[in-house]
Amino acid sequence: MLLARYDLLRLAVFFLATGCVSAAKPRQYVTEDAVVLEGGDRNSPNSLEDRAKRQFSNWPAITVGPCYTSKGNFGRCTSFRQCFPYFKLPELNNWESWVLGMYDTCTYFTATGKQMFGVCCDMPTEEVSSTTTPSPPPQPPYPPEGSRPANPVPPNWPPPLPTHPPDHTVPPLPTHPPSPGYPGIVQPQPPTTSRPTNRPPATRPPATRPPTRPPATQPTRPPVRPPSQWPGYPTTKPPVTAAPTRPPSVEVSNQQCGAKNGYQDQERIVGGQNADLGEWPWIVALFNSGRQFCGGSLIDNSHILTAAHCVAHMSAWDVARLTVHLGDHNIKSTQETRHLVKKVKRVVRHRGFDSTTLYNDIAILTLESPVTFSKQIRAICLPTSGGTYAGKIATVIGWGSLSESGPQPSILQEVNIPVWTNRECRGKYGPAAPGGIVEHFLCAGEDRRDSCSGDSGGPLMVNDGKWTQIGIVSWGIGCGKGQYPGVYTRVTAFLPWIAKNIK
Repeated sequence: MLLARYDLLRLAVFFLATGCVSAAKPRQYVTEDAVVLEGGDRNSPNSLEDRAKRQFSNWPAITVGPCYTSKGNFGRCTSFRQCFPYFKLPELNNWESWVLGMYDTCTYFTATGKQMFGVCCDMPTEEVSSTTTPSPPPQPPYPPEGSRPANPVPPNWPPPLPTHPPDHTVPPLPTHPPSPGYPGIVQPQPPTTSRPTNRPPATRPPATRPPTRPPATQPTRPPVRPPSQWPGYPTTKPPVTAAPTRPPSVEVSNQQCGAKNGYQDQERIVGGQNADLGEWPWIVALFNSGRQFCGGSLIDNSHILTAAHCVAHMSAWDVARLTVHLGDHNIKSTQETRHLVKKVKRVVRHRGFDSTTLYNDIAILTLESPVTFSKQIRAICLPTSGGTYAGKIATVIGWGSLSESGPQPSILQEVNIPVWTNRECRGKYGPAAPGGIVEHFLCAGEDRRDSCSGDSGGPLMVNDGKWTQIGIVSWGIGCGKGQYPGVYTRVTAFLPWIAKNIK
């Protein structure tokens, strides 16, 4: 009996060591409105790290032309950016597609004949130029230059310049006599008349000068007195008003949502700058094996709100490799602030997410264990009503590029941008929006002020007495192009979905 128990124990240890028994096996399932991925035990032999090594070593180099994705979908080999031209993902090279859970490598030729590694894209899209401007309305055609009729010139053009007003005598009199000796000018001679020979001498009457006037005496002015001695001048000085000062920062409770550190108002409109250290305690950076790829926001002590396109290609095996940084400021330094690193145990993305139309771009990450709120880590508030927020000034934060196709900064950035109406946004994008501008989209931005590559999944916020998240960074054409504002997932349209999937 004792021997049998010993054999069973040895057998159980053998199964655990060989991976035949796993305490937490990754799994994926679909609910009514969500796709759920649950990560397994990363310490098991079937961990994603081992799987990734096998995946990399067995990657086939598919020739140019048709290809199949790991999900069995038929596609075409393209560059990573050409496959995803709209989403504000970081500038990943074709070998870094594994960060987003894409292992479908292939090769293709560029227009210059250079062979490149790419991804098997089942929805290849033509490269979207960020400098494209809406075509102007058609103008009426003009006739050829030679066929345009010449304007008739009247024979009396230009008219003579008038030398006097029209009510003077006709013919007009000269305004001044001609200069003597001018060539071609004949001076008129007065008529000759007979004059008497004995002409009396001309005598002039003596000139009489007017009587001299007495010298004018200037009246003397009274001495000028300062205004303080004028009659009726107030004798008391008005109080000196000091220059307005910023209100002191208010200490807030760590349990209160939407309370940023420092000044609570939006004291300036900026074109993008470094955020203050610890200013936004709900910002989250998403990492896959040490590579930051998206942003997010902490909405309670266990859940993070982000974009579905950040995790759309991940499997349950990829979830075991995800980590998030909370309370971080410089994502490339561990000395500036003590941030918190947490593992992710569950990823829930909207079942209706469509990477072609860009609809329903929302996802929720569940942390492996709840966090304890502090001054460095707090949650942001979610809206309680369905306002449009059009015309308001919103703030977007993230570690995205400072310029289009530029490098990503290591320090958290912030920029304040105006919110558009959907009608204005729809008029700007027109047919350039893959699926149109629908009601669960929110548009915001202006020239040289926008979110950019690497900001995907981050929060768009307004200050309504407390900071509230109204959008999730989703997609756009270029960065900071005045004719194309950034497009965000409208959080108010998904409040029931969020409430259901965080339970």
